[in-house]
Amino acid sequence: MRSADFVERWQRRASESPDSFDRFFSAWTTLVIATRDHLTEQQISLPDTDRKALIQFLESRADSLLVVLAMLPDQVKWLAQRKGIGTGKPILDVGSYSPQHLRKLLDDLAQVWSGRVTRKPRWVAKATAEMINHVRNNMFHILMGVLETCTHERRRQPRTFR
Repeated sequence: MRSADFVERWQRRASESPDSFDRFFSAWTTLVIATRDHLTEQQISLPDTDRKALIQFLESRADSLLVVLAMLPDQVKWLAQRKGIGTGKPILDVGSYSPQHLRKLLDDLAQVWSGRVTRKPRWVAKATAEMINHVRNNMFHILMGVLETCTHERRRQPRTFR
């Protein structure tokens, strides 16, 4: 099966699923498949490939990304005004485990998306890619934490055989 077929299948699932986690996971998978096609074999073998592929992909299409964002003014405004649940900082919470530059990047991105400041298209593309990757990290790490907790709880319960 060609990667374009996988992209189409995951994109359809992302748009049709009633579950928000499934929609995001499917959209993320679509992006990863689409962006990895633009990497060399050497780039694919390096760490953090999905993040780097997404950044490279969006930066190479920065003007198109701005057109898409302009077609979604309500969503962009909502993201610009959104505050993290734990910290109340713009867009998303950034934990101590995250790269130090990420907090400032999200603060600045909120300013750009609210129209208070401007940045070059490639900056917006990279910042948007970093934001998407951070959402992915938060969602997947939270899910993994929940699964580990459930597994740990099941191990503590005595087994019964019937």
